[in-house]
Amino acid sequence: MRCGANFFPIKARQKIAVDPHFEFTRGERVKWTFNNLSNITAKYYTISSESYFANTKNAYPPDVVFIDGLHTYQQTVRDVNNSLSNLNEHGVIVLHDCNPPHETAAYPADSYDHAASLNLPGWTGEWCGDVWKTILHMRSSRNDLRIFVLNCDYGLGIITRGEPENCLTLSEHDIATMTYDEFSRNRKSLLNLKDKNYIFNFLQTI
Repeated sequence: MRCGANFFPIKARQKIAVDPHFEFTRGERVKWTFNNLSNITAKYYTISSESYFANTKNAYPPDVVFIDGLHTYQQTVRDVNNSLSNLNEHGVIVLHDCNPPHETAAYPADSYDHAASLNLPGWTGEWCGDVWKTILHMRSSRNDLRIFVLNCDYGLGIITRGEPENCLTLSEHDIATMTYDEFSRNRKSLLNLKDKNYIFNFLQTI
């Protein structure tokens, strides 16, 4: 979101972007307004997600929330819960970076720059953090949500209200102490991992 590459092309009457440090210029916003007129009504909040949820009230609950901020378990749990509190009844949360491709990409850190500075063995520039634990947390603590992860783009977690396909029974301690190796050996069942084409089946149900 920070650079606007995913946000500006979206055609929607109501769009909201939240990021403490936007990297696009005013000129880029103007250019994209000509390329996509729906950007005229877009709103931009240069604050943290928690400040946004605590201090901003929307007239229209969002239909889709895309979460791709701090790649930490603790923060993404808060972002998901805050999003659920504000989401349209039939809305969808999309959580990025739920399926890290290797252990280094899953290393918990405060930011991308922090992770890159650690000189981790096997560092490739790919970094998802421990967002995968949020999927395990929600699947273990909520029985009123449908949750699965699409096996594409580092794992797109899909969360909606509804009866779950199946649940996990992991405690917070189990999740907090789970190693990447334990996760990787069981990632399909832990994430409820689906082929990317499953999204077409899912869309017919909402």
